[in-house]
Amino acid sequence: MPGPIDQRVVITDSAELLRPGIESLRARGVTVDVVAEGSSAADLTTALAGAPVAIVGLRPLDAAQIAGSRGTGLLIRAGIGYDIIDVPAATEHGIWVANVPDYCVDEVADHTLVLLLSAWRRIAQMQAIWQAGRWVDPARVPPVQRIRGRRLGVVGFGRIGRAVARRALAFGWEVAVNDPLVADDDVRESDVTPVSLDELFATSDAVTLHCPLTSATDHLVDSGRLDRVRPGLVLVNTSRGGLVDLSAVGPALDDGRLGALALDVVEGEPTPDLTNPLFRRPEVVLTPHLAWYSLESRRDLALFAAEEAYRYLSGERPRHLINPDARRAPG
Repeated sequence: MPGPIDQRVVITDSAELLRPGIESLRARGVTVDVVAEGSSAADLTTALAGAPVAIVGLRPLDAAQIAGSRGTGLLIRAGIGYDIIDVPAATEHGIWVANVPDYCVDEVADHTLVLLLSAWRRIAQMQAIWQAGRWVDPARVPPVQRIRGRRLGVVGFGRIGRAVARRALAFGWEVAVNDPLVADDDVRESDVTPVSLDELFATSDAVTLHCPLTSATDHLVDSGRLDRVRPGLVLVNTSRGGLVDLSAVGPALDDGRLGALALDVVEGEPTPDLTNPLFRRPEVVLTPHLAWYSLESRRDLALFAAEEAYRYLSGERPRHLINPDARRAPG
């Protein structure tokens, strides 16, 4: 790549998390401006104005802020999900949006299997029996079935969905997959079965979600979908909270349509309503959006986002564009 360049990158938030990337860019001669935590929307818009690149952590960017970012050519979401950025607005203004989809594949796949196995084996419910002062009498525990030969439905077959499928196969699951963006022959090459979304939910014993949150996938799992599942379905979500309508989950647990639920993500992040009684049910396993986390993945996130920014500033096309048709070339 070219040597030091006199260009600017704005970090909209999460500067501590992105510290290794900030240091990497500054070492290459890039000016990095960090927006102070708690800054107003107007201050953020002012900071973005004229900056060729912005790296976005957890703070949403709406259409008005994007419209005010005059001269910005690339918005990088420091993470996999990009629903916090108004991509249609960015496209309208000729701004590329990129994400970092390859920094935590192993971590999320591993965490998904931990949640899946914990929910399937009813670990939280067994722990509740123990904490109530009772020995685990088989007459008191919920029914647990052998994994081998059971069907796991994987919604979304990108990097993480494929990694989950590989792990699940090793545990003896039969794996069915739905992803409208992946050809059936490509799915079959991974020793799994492509099916429609309706068939996946109707025939799976457990389902795990690995698709982005879009207008088409918002509340993908709702009361209507849960009316058509096998009784006792185990549902896992390590993708985006908005994929699951939580108001539909409690009744489905009550009547047995759902046997257990495992969530690393919930609606309302980063400040979800943790007083929701659903989260205190023994059939529910909950972790605080940390499936991505390891010391290595944390550093990779910062460095990969910085690399994407430097690639653009050097006149190269970003690797992971969400809206490639927004513009033809950098600059």
